Amino acid sequence: MKIAIFVLADMFVPLMLSTGNCLEQHHGHQVRYLNFLPHDHKLLASNTDQLYPRNLETLDGSKEEASTLFSPDEVKEMVGFMQTKHGGSLNEWHGRVNTVARYVHRFLDEQQPELFVVWNGQDHIGQIITILCRRRGITVVYLENGYFANTLQADLGGVNASATLASMDFDAVLAQARSQTAAAAAEKAAPSLHLRPLTRTQLAAIALAHRANLSYYAQYPEQRGFSRIKTWKIKRQRAAIANDEATLPAQFAFIPLQVHDDTQVLLNSKLVHSVEEFFETVHAAIRRTCGPDYPIIVKEHPEDLGRYDYSQLRQKYPDVLWLRKFDVELLLDRATMVFVINSSVGLQAIRRKKPTVVLGESFYSKPEIAFVVKRLDQLDATVQRAAAGVDEQMSARIDDFLDALDRTLFVKGTWKHPACLQAGPALAERLLALHARSRKAAITAHATSHQRIGNV
Repeated sequence: MKIAIFVLADMFVPLMLSTGNCLEQHHGHQVRYLNFLPHDHKLLASNTDQLYPRNLETLDGSKEEASTLFSPDEVKEMVGFMQTKHGGSLNEWHGRVNTVARYVHRFLDEQQPELFVVWNGQDHIGQIITILCRRRGITVVYLENGYFANTLQADLGGVNASATLASMDFDAVLAQARSQTAAAAAEKAAPSLHLRPLTRTQLAAIALAHRANLSYYAQYPEQRGFSRIKTWKIKRQRAAIANDEATLPAQFAFIPLQVHDDTQVLLNSKLVHSVEEFFETVHAAIRRTCGPDYPIIVKEHPEDLGRYDYSQLRQKYPDVLWLRKFDVELLLDRATMVFVINSSVGLQAIRRKKPTVVLGESFYSKPEIAFVVKRLDQLDATVQRAAAGVDEQMSARIDDFLDALDRTLFVKGTWKHPACLQAGPALAERLLALHARSRKAAITAHATSHQRIGNV
């Protein structure tokens, strides 16, 4: 079987190469890799000869040719989130979509893969791949970080709120888990992977080409705002922030903030549209329900330290204990209630059997295991129910749901090198199992369609 793997960024190169090596050496499949950025493409090219040629700038074709691949509404939907996050003109983003679309279209014509693997899939490139593969009946599997330490997500529907489980009710999730056995630990060792980093000469050549290209950010609008020097400075700023020292109260509501520009907030939150709005909405509900003196603790997300400022919000709410660097595990262990939009911390709180109030869309936004808010006028009543705690029935259902996640969604492993080598075999097995499930569903749907036609 031919398998395509889209490598979103350089940090995923080790995991994708390790997984691809397992698919080739352990299972006999043929793997090709795709990437769409100069630096990352060069890194891949230094480590595999299975990389599809990048000829993006010289690829023949016109906007008119690419426009036949997508409708204007499809293009607008593809670039909406990315334009909000990175800026740039709509014309630049349309050009980027057109170029990548021609590339992917040509790749599918030439290689005809049966399985396409992407990371996340909610960016413009992931959506291009999804639509073009869907038209050809090609299985797409979406990967993301898992919600627990050393876990990954792998799903046919998407990640987070787009995962297959999100559209299923609680009983259906358990039924699907029962229909398949938990993935056995991979006994095969991952093939060795000796990652060759780019040399200083190669890095200098890439940087020089970047500076010499006056249209670089029009050509790669997703790179706007990204700077390795800026990233290095932010890391230094974070390192300089002192650890918080705080005595935790006997009971408190814990509000862990999410990354302010993450897809989980910008795309999967219908009730509140920013982290600030989420906090103020929840704070008001706690005060109305639990009283003016009920302790509230807020913790900033580590990824926003040094890149997003909450100082005005801290000054506006002096009644809140605001933490920046503090052990989140301890906060979850000691919290009386936890409030989230839809972050991984929410599922971690649920696993601890903490009453977890969820305002956003997620695969764990299910009333059997969490206190889910569908309308803001329900928030106060939901907080009152959460304050009563998790009962035995909910506790048992949480255990069942977590077991189902291990069978259907999460895979042990991480993208971090060299730990990713341990993830390769298990992730390869899960990818093949998902492809088999997709093919089986397609065959069943096809047979059902023919049966209906025959009965007409």
